[in-house]
Amino acid sequence: MTRRFRAVLARLLRDSVGSVLVYAAIAAPVLIGAAALSVDIGLWYANKRLAQSAADSAALAGSLEVIRSGGDASLISAIALSNAATNGFTTGRGDTITVNYPPASGPNVGSTVAVEVIVSRPGRRLLSQVLFGGNTNIVARAVATADINNSCVWALNPSSPSSLRVSGNAQVLLNCGILINSASATGLFQSGSGCIEASVIKVVGGYSVACADPNPLAGVTAFQDPLAALPAPTYGACDFSANITVNGGDTRRLTPGTYCGKIKVSANGTLEFDPGLYVLDGAGLDVSGQGTVTGTDVSFYLTQNSGVPDAITISGGATVTLSADDGGPLPGILFYHDRNSAGNVTHRFTGGANMELSGVLYFPSQTLSFSGGSNLNDSQVMIIADTVEFTGSTVVDLNNVTTTNPLLAQATLLE
Repeated sequence: MTRRFRAVLARLLRDSVGSVLVYAAIAAPVLIGAAALSVDIGLWYANKRLAQSAADSAALAGSLEVIRSGGDASLISAIALSNAATNGFTTGRGDTITVNYPPASGPNVGSTVAVEVIVSRPGRRLLSQVLFGGNTNIVARAVATADINNSCVWALNPSSPSSLRVSGNAQVLLNCGILINSASATGLFQSGSGCIEASVIKVVGGYSVACADPNPLAGVTAFQDPLAALPAPTYGACDFSANITVNGGDTRRLTPGTYCGKIKVSANGTLEFDPGLYVLDGAGLDVSGQGTVTGTDVSFYLTQNSGVPDAITISGGATVTLSADDGGPLPGILFYHDRNSAGNVTHRFTGGANMELSGVLYFPSQTLSFSGGSNLNDSQVMIIADTVEFTGSTVVDLNNVTTTNPLLAQATLLE
């Protein structure tokens, strides 16, 4: 009996059948734990990406509000929180969103042009809660700043051989940059005894210049109209149908509204514009013959109109002093010609005109021409036009425009 028992026991010890089950039983907790942890790590990583995107977007939105509001901390926080909510992060879901203006940590701490956003969300445990206790927390942080693009002359035409042209003895002196969207080999063309000076000169295609400082940068990436999202203002029927003429030393004052006849100032006439929006519906503004035009907090909108639209013409020794309204339906915009209007229109500042302008001159489908001794000096102006010309003995001395129009602001992530 003893001998038989020993023989059976020996056979069992030599038998390997079923050992895999034993090993599997031993390894099962480890394998299940690894699988559980990998599932949860994947979920945490996805939530981290979502949180970072929300923090980035909220910080960018907050930084743009710094420009719009002039640094109002309550508005900056409200915009950032609203943006975070749009991206799915709200305190109602147990998330924590902290907006710091100025930033409270990092290399940009205390900067009044930057906004810090910290987004936190509790991390849910699924399978891993079997093996691990405690809670996780998903945290993302972003810091952003915004400023107005430092270019004050934008030539939008994508193919013109002289999208920006400077000729004769025109002097273009800019304390800001130039952007030329033309892919032509001569998208920038300069000739004669004049010169271009700017902080930077960028052209998508190439250039032909006799005098430019600094040397243009060719082959830059094509850009879009920075005000492409700017809607046309709403307006009603004609408030003033007849042409308005001011001359012979007369003085007249106009109020905002829709003007369907040309406004013409000449022969030492003086015209004052009250603050507000002036819609030139198929009409234009013509100032010449020593005429004088003034206006503060004004905007002029030229409609598409079914016929051939009129233009802005300032010539003949005219004196024009106009500044844009930073509020209203066209914030920061002085002149805006409907982008869907005819492209064969040229707005002319010429013939010894003296201008002191403040705001954006926005002619997205039209040409803006400075020629014949016109002077635009010490003006806070941004020019955005299909093509731009500086010819003759024109002198243009510009500083970049300061405007609250958010479409001109550019936000950048710092951290």
